[in-house]
Amino acid sequence: MIRQLPPPRLQRLPHTLAPLHRETWESYVSRLAAANRISHLVLHEHINNKHRIHPDPLPLLDAISNLSGHPRDRLLKALPDLRHPGLISHLPRSCELLDDGWQVQEACRLCLAAKGVFTEARHWVPKSTRLCLRHGRWTDTYHAQFDLRRLPEIIQAQRDHHRLVREHGWQTAVIAMRQAAAWCWRWWDSRRYHQRRDRRLKLLIPPGGGTYREDPRLLASSYPDIVALAGLLASPRLRGLPFTGNEQDFRLFISEVRTRVAPGYRYEAAGVADPLVRWIEEERYYRTLPNHPWPMPNEPRTHNPESLEQIVHRLNEFFDSDPDNPDRCASCGDQLKTSNPRTRFCSAACRSRDWNRQHQERKVRETASRSERRECPSCGVTWTPGDDRRRDARYCSHRCRQAAFRRRTADEDI
Repeated sequence: MIRQLPPPRLQRLPHTLAPLHRETWESYVSRLAAANRISHLVLHEHINNKHRIHPDPLPLLDAISNLSGHPRDRLLKALPDLRHPGLISHLPRSCELLDDGWQVQEACRLCLAAKGVFTEARHWVPKSTRLCLRHGRWTDTYHAQFDLRRLPEIIQAQRDHHRLVREHGWQTAVIAMRQAAAWCWRWWDSRRYHQRRDRRLKLLIPPGGGTYREDPRLLASSYPDIVALAGLLASPRLRGLPFTGNEQDFRLFISEVRTRVAPGYRYEAAGVADPLVRWIEEERYYRTLPNHPWPMPNEPRTHNPESLEQIVHRLNEFFDSDPDNPDRCASCGDQLKTSNPRTRFCSAACRSRDWNRQHQERKVRETASRSERRECPSCGVTWTPGDDRRRDARYCSHRCRQAAFRRRTADEDI
């Protein structure tokens, strides 16, 4: 009688490798394939194909454990993207789940060579990581690593970026870096305040070489200025200096901008198209709203006003304060510099801000008559549809919608 043999399972590969610290599982499987002279595409397909592993498909962690010969606990400690809430209960506290504060980046090739690894590898790093502090090499851009030891201010900017995340959190640091980068590139595109960046760029580009907008050498040379300005925007105390009503605080903020990124900057001669002028005007308008719709990530979420009637009352008091004074601006209240009785605003920015305020007032008055209230299923905040959000909106903000999506995808993966 011929007895049927059991179906084959995944077998260990002839050559195995030790996983690197915080390495991605795709990078580890690719290195395993290279060590065994197998195409990494074939090995990935073999692991993910449900019909080739019998009698039923193996979980990803078990499949990699069978292929490499390493136990599950060692793989969980080294490969963060394989961790799930039910698998890390017995592991050390340092083995936490990944959140949005981490990103995948190519590992420093000198660090890999010191460990005896001479192939490319990618690992998880905090979002504030742009270079390897141990060897002073830029690692933020894929396939573009270069030495930065001739420019110690870029290496110091990496340390300042890490300190910024420790003090204010990675969410605030990401927002401040994005805003600072937008300001700096607006200035640099108009050929202003670019001398420091160009000096660093000349040391990174060989004689006769060119550059382009996404050149990693250009990004590295602009990194110190962006981090310095982000430190100003991430600090709640320094960020609020232009809005205290004190002229000395406003001058202190402008002097910080000059010291950090824009030597010789003059706010009075900047013009309405200047990014700093536009930000101050927009932020001043947002801070006048009784229900501030865009708080910083480290601020408490207090978006729940008592009633819409109170909002309308406070807006009317603000909009109608001293409307008959012809010598002062109808928007900011500053003294007008012209004697023309038909002039109501001191600048085009004040005229635009006043129109936005009136538009917001009309929206609030229209929604005050509606009694429909909606509750956010993510954070519990209530709002009136059609006010500052769409009438068919389910969540109070983009942040809550993304949080709900991540929870759904995490439940599906489990």
